[in-house]
Amino acid sequence: MHITPVLPIDIKGNIDDELLCLAEQVCIQSATLTGNHNPIVLKSIQDLLRTTNSYYSNKIESEGTHPIDIEKAMKKNFSTDEKKRKLQFLSLAYIETQKQLENIAATKMNIFTKDFIQSIHKTFYSQAEMETFLTIKQKEQSVVMKPGELRTQNVYVGNHIAPEYSLLNTIINEFENQYKSVYYAQTQAKKLLYLLSSHHRLTWIHPFLDGNGRVSRLFLDAGFFNLKIAGYGLWNIARGLARNSQEYQKNLALADMPQQGATDGRGPLSLRGLKYYLDYMLSTALDQIDFMNKNLQLSSLANRIDKFIVLANNGMIDIEPFPKYTSLLLKELLIKGEIARGEVKNIIHKSDRTATSLIKTLVDRDYVESDTPKSAIRIKFNAKFASYLMPNLIPEQT
Repeated sequence: MHITPVLPIDIKGNIDDELLCLAEQVCIQSATLTGNHNPIVLKSIQDLLRTTNSYYSNKIESEGTHPIDIEKAMKKNFSTDEKKRKLQFLSLAYIETQKQLENIAATKMNIFTKDFIQSIHKTFYSQAEMETFLTIKQKEQSVVMKPGELRTQNVYVGNHIAPEYSLLNTIINEFENQYKSVYYAQTQAKKLLYLLSSHHRLTWIHPFLDGNGRVSRLFLDAGFFNLKIAGYGLWNIARGLARNSQEYQKNLALADMPQQGATDGRGPLSLRGLKYYLDYMLSTALDQIDFMNKNLQLSSLANRIDKFIVLANNGMIDIEPFPKYTSLLLKELLIKGEIARGEVKNIIHKSDRTATSLIKTLVDRDYVESDTPKSAIRIKFNAKFASYLMPNLIPEQT
């Protein structure tokens, strides 16, 4: 065996109580996020967080593209700077891969498989304009990586020497056999420990020539949806990891350690190292859930909408002033989730013409969206808007 222990279980077969309690807290606190808002509003928040998740996950690899620039890329407004343009495409590829994986993972019976892991890599690197990221420079030569294919050479990253490529199939088979037990776990807390442990083990295996960090985080995100950890998507762990990526790498390295003596578990990898890593991941998750819980309070969001409009209309922020009744409509959408266009005149107590003009302005400026030009409208949390409504979710653009 190469990847044991697969859970924080001691030599007597007991799971670590402190970690289990932390995992229970994560599951309970995460679920509370879903009860504060209309489901339509929650979906808008999830769309925003998918963009921020892309930013933070790529930032861990020192290639983060600011959410405002990602939104520009979504509208085909790409930078003239070649490097920034490439990174915009990288972010779009990440977001599209997230969307596809969420849908698959929500219905797939078992994602802890070689096929699913390879599909993540293939989906990501097969997106538009990703060809340039397939050429990997190695000392004096370059190697072209094929999307979804396991590496065929040995690699090391920092101090981590990845398993020999000739052992990959054997080790991934172990991964499949060990982590499919997650589906027999009786509690969400234990499932979460399986998932977080598997994230490290997949990173340790390093199955591809490049892109392993992103693939392992995409796998982790998919796992939250697959195991139906309620509330995930209204927070994501990448933001917490990116806030101090050195600490993230340090804890991954602790779990990389070989067994440190006879009392350090029953596998070739360190049980203590795995516990340190899991404590860090669970604490990070709780921190992010608490952060979003504070930001998503309905009364606080409504007050921030008012302040945002006042700041814009008084020229105190670099945003064009808003039409009259904007705040009233946005706060109503925050409560109801979706409003028929014909109802807007009743909400603002003005004519059809005024209501139509207000809707058009807010749609054009990306604060309101709808499926068709005549269908019901919904609030949209664009990056600029969200940076004021949810302080510190998105960094200031430099």
